[in-house]
Amino acid sequence: MVFDTIIIGGGIAGLQTAIQLSRCLRNVAVVDANNGRSTVAKAYRNILGFPDGVSGKALRDAGRTHALRMGVRFFSDEVSELSEHEGRFFARLRVSGYRLEGRTVVLAAGISDPFPDIPGLVDCLGKSIFICPDCDGYETVGQAAAVIGAAPQAAEMAVQLRYYTDRLTVINHAGSPLGAQEGETIRSLSIDVINERVERLAHQNGMLTGIVLSGGATLSVSRAFLAFPGARVNTDLLRPFAVRFNEKGHVLVDPRTKETDHRNIWAVGDVIPHSQQVAIAMGDGAQAAIWIHKRLQESIT
Repeated sequence: MVFDTIIIGGGIAGLQTAIQLSRCLRNVAVVDANNGRSTVAKAYRNILGFPDGVSGKALRDAGRTHALRMGVRFFSDEVSELSEHEGRFFARLRVSGYRLEGRTVVLAAGISDPFPDIPGLVDCLGKSIFICPDCDGYETVGQAAAVIGAAPQAAEMAVQLRYYTDRLTVINHAGSPLGAQEGETIRSLSIDVINERVERLAHQNGMLTGIVLSGGATLSVSRAFLAFPGARVNTDLLRPFAVRFNEKGHVLVDPRTKETDHRNIWAVGDVIPHSQQVAIAMGDGAQAAIWIHKRLQESIT
């Protein structure tokens, strides 16, 4: 079988792309290992129609059900190699060894975050511990909060969060040095800095109650953010192709169509430069799908 489109990644952007393309009567394959950023998000609270929040899992489950009903084929696997031959793309699957053939490709593989190994973190992620101040800074309003991370990144995030709360502490879990200018900014905003490791997170059903530090003390907070370097944009599959990347590894695309510089390869969601919001990822997917359909109508050979 030759698919009209192979979508690499079944998160929010990939699913929206698949749904829109299937409504254009296109034969679509989605390859997904179910380990994307949205799988750990327990409550998106800034999405139209969900004032009390909706989990990434719920959105993904609903999207997958929708796509399956429209005839989209899912492969629970990873793409280990992507190649092109005579105008067709070939995606080799890592576990099954299958080779999928498609006329177009969409990369929607997202970002892999460097989450630290702290007891209690998985329970709290997406409920009371967050990674994006644009998405969840509001959750700190009226709350005692902390930023856990490496000093430079944590200080930068703390400055952003100071807009929402003045009860803020930076925990330099990584033990990295804080620059003089960053330190001066932090002090001017009355943000405390603790140079200790986090031993564990105290919580009740994922709602943070305190941060137990390596020195034995417990910092009483109800919200926290993570700020560590090393987030990886999953774009390696496109390195052999004629596409452009920015300094952080994001794929550069046509802002109107989401197509890369390599004809018939699109990229959507967190692999391209934007604010890493669910609503934007959905928009990327719908927009790309519309232009993929237009291209396929040109009778790709």
